[in-house]
Amino acid sequence: MTSLYNKFYLVPLACLIFVTNSLLAQLEVPKIFGDNMVIQRDQAIHVWGKGKPGSKVQVTLGTQSNSTQVDGNGDWSLELEALPASNQAVDFEVKSGTETIAYKGVVVGDVWLLGGQSNMEDVLESIYHGDTEVASANFPNIRLMTVPSKASPKPQLDIQRINEYNSWTRRHELKGHWIPCSPKTVSRFSAIGYVFGRRLHLVSQIPIGLIDASVGGTTAEAWTSRAKLKSIPASKGLLADWDKKIGDYDAKASLNQRIKNWERDSERRKKRGEKPRPKPTEPAPDPAFDRNNPGASYNAMIHPISKFNIRGAIFNQGYNNALGNARPKLYSKTFKAMIEDWRASFRNPKLPFGILGLTAGGQAQTLENFELRMVDAAPFIREAQHQAAKSLDGVCFMPSYDQQVPWYHPHKKFELGERIARWALNTVYQQKHLGWKPVELVEHKIEGDHIILTFDRAVRIHDGRPFQGFAIAGVDQAFVPAQAQFVIIGKDRHNRPRYDEKRVKVWNTLVLKPKAVRYAWARNPLGNVVNSQHHERIIPIPSFRTDNWDWPEAPFESADNESRNQHRFAIHQLRQKAKETNQKRRVQELKKALESISTQ
Repeated sequence: MTSLYNKFYLVPLACLIFVTNSLLAQLEVPKIFGDNMVIQRDQAIHVWGKGKPGSKVQVTLGTQSNSTQVDGNGDWSLELEALPASNQAVDFEVKSGTETIAYKGVVVGDVWLLGGQSNMEDVLESIYHGDTEVASANFPNIRLMTVPSKASPKPQLDIQRINEYNSWTRRHELKGHWIPCSPKTVSRFSAIGYVFGRRLHLVSQIPIGLIDASVGGTTAEAWTSRAKLKSIPASKGLLADWDKKIGDYDAKASLNQRIKNWERDSERRKKRGEKPRPKPTEPAPDPAFDRNNPGASYNAMIHPISKFNIRGAIFNQGYNNALGNARPKLYSKTFKAMIEDWRASFRNPKLPFGILGLTAGGQAQTLENFELRMVDAAPFIREAQHQAAKSLDGVCFMPSYDQQVPWYHPHKKFELGERIARWALNTVYQQKHLGWKPVELVEHKIEGDHIILTFDRAVRIHDGRPFQGFAIAGVDQAFVPAQAQFVIIGKDRHNRPRYDEKRVKVWNTLVLKPKAVRYAWARNPLGNVVNSQHHERIIPIPSFRTDNWDWPEAPFESADNESRNQHRFAIHQLRQKAKETNQKRRVQELKKALESISTQ
């Protein structure tokens, strides 16, 4: 009797409930719209959503209104006239038949998207100066939106509004809502993003909307659509690896394997007198929904909001592309493609895009470990980011390697937010007196036993010490720390040297026939050269190299064992060579020091 009841009564009832709910909830607006949102100024205001096919939808913002008809697929879209910035809050209303969706406290200003991984995600209360920044964050016309972390193999149409659990901080965080900035609401928001947005707001005096769509531990490929990645021939192997991983996934087999592993672990624990861990009840996560499945983070966090107008984007990422499987050449192509992809998605081929380079972290480079710390993929990833920026108009690359701490989450985020704000203020807000461009190397010449570097503008040593961070090598590609000084071009009337601050001489007496120079070339490098202009001495020059001795690109997972072994051996050789060079250099330096003492 129960089964008959289920079959003939519950199923039709469920269908009736579904149909009734569908009829009652026809009108939908994406969740990027909401109370307290910021509408992008000076651009036609795009509004879209779902509705009952054939019905009329009317959108009203303040005193202007427009209407359209829902198409046969249940979709509707319209535009309102562009508005100038205004601090005066207005109501925003969407109506269809008897249904109304209304939003309060809407302002018109500039909307900026914040992207990247954990160093963009890092929250304001955790950084140095974060306590004072939180305490003084009384800016009701800065509006904050954090997109919930999600990944999907297919492009999503909307985001969620949730109280999301953050496993890193072990706290719940409200996401998918526009929230006015206050000491209470800003503490768990992106530190770089807030500092950046606060500076723009203070200068422009207009509302600023900040959308944080960053996720820790993500690669550049995760933030680029599959369609765009397929246009890069060198990405074929990466995509094939992920497609195989996804195709091979079997939830039942995965759970069985986890249980077998648990059984073996439990036996070992029993022998040690320890309690077994809880028995697994779920399979390993489906790799299709992995945050680093190429395109998956883009699909779930960028695509759903891409119809919403924005002013620009800033991005801080690189760590997960600079690990053992680093491929800097591919990264250079991918990173450029990602920027182009975002610009196409947001319908603006000139969308301002600010890059904060891969931050420093890990063991600091010193004169004692100088050579070994140079053997790292990180500076090659920074170089790739820099190259991508130089290849595109309206893109800024701002170095951040100088904010050094041993951890890969340096809490010196205040300086980075202010640094990238200088770029936006100059280029977007027409504050042309605010310098921002890092000095660039434009030429190098080998002259006997030294190399002359020429920069596009004058440089300065920010800490008053001798130049640090330069390395020099001969044809053997064995880099050692180099001495450096400005090129002397004469003497002044007091017989003191006159220097050309755009040219630097680099040398080491151990390298008699130099071939190449590198600067700030480590994950956590030495380096003290900055822009010369007084207010720009917080801007370090980008790390650079004059050689073409590239990092060995990691093979894809599908590569044969020989290829993987060759890659591991190539890295091993680089490290071994660096250790030997370091030992040889330090012995020679000691001999010279002893000789100097003996002649005194």
